[in-house]
Amino acid sequence: MKETIDMRRFIDGGDQAAEQFQEKPAQGSWRDTLRRRRVGSRDVAEFCSQLAVLLRARISLHHSLEVLQRQARSASMKSVIAGMVSEIQHGSSFSRALSLHPEVFDNLFVVTTEVGQESGRLADVLSDLADHLEAMQRLKRKVMQALVYPLLVLAVACASVLFLFVFIVPAFAEMFRTFQVELPIGTQIVLALSEWIIAFGHYAIAALVIGGLILRSAPARSVARKGAGALAAKLPFVGQIISKNMIARTCRTIGTLLRARVPLLEALTVAQRMASDRALKEEIERVLERVRHGSALAEPMFDSRLFPPMVAQMIAVGEEGSELDTMLLTVADQFQKELDAKIEILSSVIEPVLILLLGLIVGAILVSMYLPMFELVNVIGTG
Repeated sequence: MKETIDMRRFIDGGDQAAEQFQEKPAQGSWRDTLRRRRVGSRDVAEFCSQLAVLLRARISLHHSLEVLQRQARSASMKSVIAGMVSEIQHGSSFSRALSLHPEVFDNLFVVTTEVGQESGRLADVLSDLADHLEAMQRLKRKVMQALVYPLLVLAVACASVLFLFVFIVPAFAEMFRTFQVELPIGTQIVLALSEWIIAFGHYAIAALVIGGLILRSAPARSVARKGAGALAAKLPFVGQIISKNMIARTCRTIGTLLRARVPLLEALTVAQRMASDRALKEEIERVLERVRHGSALAEPMFDSRLFPPMVAQMIAVGEEGSELDTMLLTVADQFQKELDAKIEILSSVIEPVLILLLGLIVGAILVSMYLPMFELVNVIGTG
């Protein structure tokens, strides 16, 4: 059972106990210049976890933030915490200080910390937020691990095919022109592709670079992400992974907010704002409207096209037992386990498929080059 913390104790006193937590300020070095500018979710999770420990030790919020500022490993995180310390010194609340850094702390942080500070449960709320971030990070790491090897194989495949078209195929083409051999249609296609790549390949590479730079802009990146998400959602197996990921994230977000004593309507509003998928946003908006008119959360969930009946049934059980937050987090854990299993299956299938595809492409190019050799042997023999 987590202890309840009175935030007034942190603001009014308790600074003496902080001495044992202080560390020497990190010395600037060349490593600091190599650290990424963007604050990562791991930095934020560590910040929440460490701040919760300090607050449970009856250290004031202001002094706790100063301690974390001094021991922050990331220069970007150090700068963010310094800004928060300055805001709190000028009388702002903790949630207000967080809201000034939306690129680091989203609406979930702002709302939960505001309620946690008002109820004296800020340490517990921060601990729950750290758990939430760590769960999301594990999921992201699982997806990245599943994609690294297939992407590596795809890169090797592209490099191998490009090498064949640029260096190997032209050598055969010169030989075929010397002996004036009649070429099969497959060989003609390969030779034409090789000539096009040599003549216009640098333009294609330049177009890809320019396109990548354009996609780095926020509007283009948003449009591209929505388009890619809509396309991926229609794929048979990948669509199931995306769906389970959305359900797990949404249930975990709402469950974390409810555990922080955030009202259900506000929790649904935050979840709707944080949703990246348009269909999910519309679905949560529909559920929010029903709940706003007095409906229980489970009722519109039973009519949902995105959330399976099992989710609605578990939510109904949670509402009946007044344990909706616990049930939503249980649903999130269950879907994350299913998601992990599907990702493992997908990665185990993609790897041999990509290797087979690479072999077929390289084999087709080599066969198309060697087929005219039989005709060439006849030409040399009759000559």
